[in-house]
Amino acid sequence: MKASRVSILILMALLGLCVSAQEFRATISGRILDASGAAVPNAKIQVVNTANDETSNATSDTSGAYTVPFLRPGLYKMSITAQGFKQFNRENITLEVGKIVGIDVTLEVGAVTESINVTAETALLETQSASRVGVINQTQVSSLPLNSRNPFMLGAMMSGVTFRGAAIWQRPFDNGAIAEWSVNGGRQSNNEFLMDGAPNNGQAGGNNIAYVPIVDAVQEFSVQQNSYDAQYGKTGGGVFNVVLKSGTNDFHATGWEFMRRKPWDANTFQNNAVGNPRPAHSLDQYGFQVEGPVYLPKILKKDSPVKLFYLGSFENYREDWPQFLRNSYPEPEMRQGDFSKLVTAQNQPIIIYNPYGATLDASGNPVRSPFPGNKIPQSMFSPVAQNVTKYMPLPNAKTAGVAYSQQNRLNPDYAAQDKFYNLILKFDWNFGDKHRAFFRHASNDRTEDRCTNDICDAPGQAGQQPFQRINDAYVADWVGTLTPTLVVNLRASYNRFIEKGFGRANEKFDLTSLGLPSSLISQLPQPAYFGVWAFDGYSTLGRTQSINITNNYSLMGNVTKISGQHTLKFGVDWRRGHFITQNTGEILRFTGQRQWTQRLWNQGEATAGDGYASFLIGGVSGSSNYPLYPFNRQWYIAPYIQDDWKISRRLTLNLGLRWDYNGPPDEKYNRMNRGFNATVASPVASLIPPNMLALYPELRNLKGGLEFAGVNGNSRIAGNPDYSTWQPRVGAAYQISNKLVMRGGYGLYMMNPNNDSLKFAGFSTNTPMVNSLD
Repeated sequence: MKASRVSILILMALLGLCVSAQEFRATISGRILDASGAAVPNAKIQVVNTANDETSNATSDTSGAYTVPFLRPGLYKMSITAQGFKQFNRENITLEVGKIVGIDVTLEVGAVTESINVTAETALLETQSASRVGVINQTQVSSLPLNSRNPFMLGAMMSGVTFRGAAIWQRPFDNGAIAEWSVNGGRQSNNEFLMDGAPNNGQAGGNNIAYVPIVDAVQEFSVQQNSYDAQYGKTGGGVFNVVLKSGTNDFHATGWEFMRRKPWDANTFQNNAVGNPRPAHSLDQYGFQVEGPVYLPKILKKDSPVKLFYLGSFENYREDWPQFLRNSYPEPEMRQGDFSKLVTAQNQPIIIYNPYGATLDASGNPVRSPFPGNKIPQSMFSPVAQNVTKYMPLPNAKTAGVAYSQQNRLNPDYAAQDKFYNLILKFDWNFGDKHRAFFRHASNDRTEDRCTNDICDAPGQAGQQPFQRINDAYVADWVGTLTPTLVVNLRASYNRFIEKGFGRANEKFDLTSLGLPSSLISQLPQPAYFGVWAFDGYSTLGRTQSINITNNYSLMGNVTKISGQHTLKFGVDWRRGHFITQNTGEILRFTGQRQWTQRLWNQGEATAGDGYASFLIGGVSGSSNYPLYPFNRQWYIAPYIQDDWKISRRLTLNLGLRWDYNGPPDEKYNRMNRGFNATVASPVASLIPPNMLALYPELRNLKGGLEFAGVNGNSRIAGNPDYSTWQPRVGAAYQISNKLVMRGGYGLYMMNPNNDSLKFAGFSTNTPMVNSLD
């Protein structure tokens, strides 16, 4: 049974190489009839994209039915010729993302040289699909106000689509917040995001949108709100599909600049109330786009049947936004051991006690004595603490209503920075009227520079300097019309999304300069790093590093066979995902805790102890984290079959079946747990002392222990596969009148699995500091 399942998966993977899901192009379908209502077979249908002369042909069958699939969204014209009938011409046919448009034509008897022309008709009614798709067309994309120029935010215009993210984080590089959508009440953060039909999800940081395109490069934007088409899956909500423009027969160039400056901003009510000036805030978002045909002497001529088009788009974003920094650092005299001015917000003295001179009271409890004059002798100072103190900024202010040494470092003029560039390059080839292809590369890089503890670009910085999101997306697509009734589409894509935050000035730091021994430093997982130094009640120095990387590989395909009143589609959606986490954790952390200089070590008091005072005399806790950097991998394979059956001129049935295999993830080097086995001998049993066994003899047979992937006969994957993920789809569309269509259906979907619960116990450790008087 196991071998047969593996064979099935391999076969489906191979099919995926040669046959796509999530089709973004449109389809025209209908019937050709004569004046009596009889079918006209062998009629020649030609559909032409008016922007670049991209041509698609079809022939009606014995029932007069025809289908022209894989039409890029845009404006088209159509011509139909048949022996003994006048030629039929129709212009201004607007096709939108993923739509199936029905056009039935009645031909008039006459010579082929005669023609009937139809222009400027009303919008076409979608009569052959039960699915509901909301579309924002190119005119709306380019004309509607769009703060921060993020095309995904146009989804809020559609009924049933609700944005659940933070209203202030809608910029094109806020990849996590802008993925928070609920479609028709479905769960947020469980939608499928596509660009030109290729996957556009990034696991790093959650189910993020990996790449956000430039607004001027967007042709159309759609949201599949309820689909009864089996080619759509991997979603618990909706399918967001962005289609990028292609070059046209004519050269076009555009440029833009959006800016924000302090003189144009209104001040806040709060600032006006206390007489504060408006903060400095500047923003520039500018770019350009060029598109057109490619002509090469003797190779690509203007009248050549082979045509090549290009599109290039670039955008830059620069923003300096005000961030009032309020931090707390020890006062100058405190750095010399003098805490005589230290008081609470209520002006009560805070007493510093000597942890090394405790005596026992009548009850036998240790009681500490205060330092005379609340001053610590410098002979008791830790050399490490003195060296770390050198990296602390000096106070520059006094804040009323807070304790002494609190909020004493103010920087009202600091401005955080966001830098972001976005680039798109796309080429479209038309190889006559039977084959066409496109290749697209898109990349962007967001760098946020944010200082939090007023140590900027220097060792000890706690802010993300920088925080980066980097994305590269590639897709190649080919459509081939093998016969008038057989069309094949192949698509391959690769997407890489990187999210990382670190403090660049903390890297390559010599820890021996702080006085730490080489014997300790040599055992750290990353010895050349400043570490994290925290103090109760004061600002922290240093930060940890984090890097999350998502690699998504996909091969998709679609075979469309037109047979009478049936349009059959089948294929496989094949994907391979890598999710790599490189979070260092706290490689080295020391924390100065108040309890070391309190009167009682186990009881807190508002008027006793200070975190920096404890740190100054070596009263700290600490730890070193030895992390695991997991390399998780996962398969996704989804074969499907779909039959769009036009039973009559008014009724169309959409029948489909899909099977999703969301393979359990594995870890590349088998560093992963695979459950708990309650029957194996417990590894703890051998550690139980004999005297405990004498008291509790039942512990001799202690059972239970962790299982590990890839060892002792265990599978490498995290769990048992689920093969029961069949998803039937049934939909119907009935045209009641020329202006009214009734739709309905049933569909079963499988949500994306949540792999956040993967366990790696035993492959990382946190070593605590052991304090001593040595």
